[in-house]
Amino acid sequence: MIQEKDAYDDGNESRLLVSEKWRDQLPLLENGKVGLEIETAMRLGLLHSPEFQAQKEQLYLSALDVTYERFRLEPKPFLGFSGGASSKEGTPSNTLQSRTRAGFAGMAGQGADWVASLASRLSVELGGGSVDVGGSMAGLTITQPLLRGASKRFYRERLTLAERRLLNDARSMEQFRQGFYLSLATGRNPALGLGQSEIAASSARTSSVSGFLGLLQEAQKIRNQEANVAKLKDSLSQLEAAFEAGRIGNRLQVDQARQALYGGQSALLASKAAFEGRLDQFKISMGLPPDLEVQVNEEYVEQFRLTDVDLVEMQDALNLKLRLARDPNKTPSSASLLALALETRAMRPRVERSLAGFKSDHGALRTALPVRLKWYWRLRERPDLREIGMGADAFRDEDLNRVVAELNATDERMEEQFSVYWESLDDIVASAQADPLNRIRGRVSTSLNELTGLFLELSLAKASARLESIVMKEVRVETEYALRIASKKRLDWMNARATLVDAWRQADLARDDLRTDLDLVLSGELGSSALGSGNFRPAEGGASVGLELDTPLSKVLERNRYQASLILYQQARRQYLAFEDEVLRSLRNFTRVAKLNQLNFELSRAAVRGAIAQVDLARLRLSEPPQVGRNGQFGATTARDLVNALNDLLDASNSFLQVWVGYEAMRMRLDYELGSMKLTENGTWVDPGPILAKTPSRWKNKN
Repeated sequence: MIQEKDAYDDGNESRLLVSEKWRDQLPLLENGKVGLEIETAMRLGLLHSPEFQAQKEQLYLSALDVTYERFRLEPKPFLGFSGGASSKEGTPSNTLQSRTRAGFAGMAGQGADWVASLASRLSVELGGGSVDVGGSMAGLTITQPLLRGASKRFYRERLTLAERRLLNDARSMEQFRQGFYLSLATGRNPALGLGQSEIAASSARTSSVSGFLGLLQEAQKIRNQEANVAKLKDSLSQLEAAFEAGRIGNRLQVDQARQALYGGQSALLASKAAFEGRLDQFKISMGLPPDLEVQVNEEYVEQFRLTDVDLVEMQDALNLKLRLARDPNKTPSSASLLALALETRAMRPRVERSLAGFKSDHGALRTALPVRLKWYWRLRERPDLREIGMGADAFRDEDLNRVVAELNATDERMEEQFSVYWESLDDIVASAQADPLNRIRGRVSTSLNELTGLFLELSLAKASARLESIVMKEVRVETEYALRIASKKRLDWMNARATLVDAWRQADLARDDLRTDLDLVLSGELGSSALGSGNFRPAEGGASVGLELDTPLSKVLERNRYQASLILYQQARRQYLAFEDEVLRSLRNFTRVAKLNQLNFELSRAAVRGAIAQVDLARLRLSEPPQVGRNGQFGATTARDLVNALNDLLDASNSFLQVWVGYEAMRMRLDYELGSMKLTENGTWVDPGPILAKTPSRWKNKN
């Protein structure tokens, strides 16, 4: 129905265009939101996406064409009726006459047309009431082409083309399903869809990834910014304490740190707003309304969460306690200071869990170490890196082993430092009743400041352990072998070959139209008398055989069509060659981008490692006690150096994540470009792991 039952009378607007029952089938979490991960996104997209629905409908239309062409070649019944009344001048009666014709028509053999029919006449005398039934006639006519159209190949060609078109569309539909997954996962759909004959532009660009991976990347960047804001807060507290203690002579440094904090908070709010906008756009790409409440599952990038979220929350809480401890108006009594110390001591179980998490990350690094060393060896062996001077000195095993050794030492030291700290805090709590207020305030403030330093050191150690334990899934592509795989497995390559064959078939059909029409006609009839309807008599029948020759004086139109079909075939041939060249260019580009991303990944890791070291050095500078006989004040750039180090760590962490997300998007796209991409029944990608499209050694030996 075009107009729904609930439409207004004028039909121009409707109260409800779609039922809301679909919301009852959504996978909801306990909080009432839709749990969003790539599997759920694909399942919802296949159900609700208008773009995907349009492709399914186009495939259905192709199937309708096939059903019609099959019907056209099958025997078809026909039934005709005609009637009329007549009267003769001078007679009072009128006559009602009717004729009925029924039968079957079809095609057979080498393009022969046949018609089998049965006709009968009915005559009624209206005045006298007499009825005359008779005049039956049975006939069979067969027309067999001898020249033009004289082949099963030609008369079935329309059906063949429709079936081939349906097969092409079925391949295109499956490839569009793969591309639809890529569009949800990475934001780009390389599949053109059904009925498209253009060459799909392939791209291995990974500088900007949207889709679900882009959402995860933005979500993790927000986590990184939250951790950065927490570190800036902690740094501001330390700088304020140093200023109050006289170790910073110029308040400008404190103001610089505060300004950096404000900038970080502003950037965090902007990132959250941008994330919500991208999330709304992603909902629309699934065919869902943007006001649907969803919760993104961030497990996929969990390994890039270099900062412990719980530790960040504890840092924020500790910074607040430190400000309260330093403010006599907020903590005017020993009891209020003691309450802060007790609240801090209550954080010990959470701190122990963070320490355990660090040990777990440290263990994951030891497990990943052999893979990392093997990866280093492959980078050192790359000839392109040797040409630019990045060979054996760039990725040394001893550098990685030194990082592991430093983390081992940090692991032992952190456990001991926290143990000593808790004993010291217990001593502060035990002596709080006897000590003067100023002493308690000083001891509590110093203790809280010391704990913020330990938190920062633990946070950096956890970040370093997670950083070094991340590994990439290997991608090695040798263009010649990859092209061989794609030529056999890519669905659009199959369609490109089929399109070229179809152009040749059309030219063959156009050439057949240049031939003369010469038909052999066989016909026979068997009749009956008017008084004996259905009682056929041989004497009232007959048979005939003959030839029909049609010799047009000119075939200019047919000749032009044939010449045009030859040109179209040449165009299709060039387009097919261009398709092969485009695939080859794409695979060569993937080879280059894969190598570049692998190098950038390690360089980005080194940048994060260096940024962590800078933050650690800046933090140690703030915690250094004044030396006897020397100026105890910090340098004029202490605050700026710390802020810059924290911002550099944020930028390096985001860049490191961006390279990995781009690499994962490239892996998905490469699997698609090779034609080896597999999807589950629910439409999600079956990750093949390492993609090694390289020539087997036995083939290399033959070459």
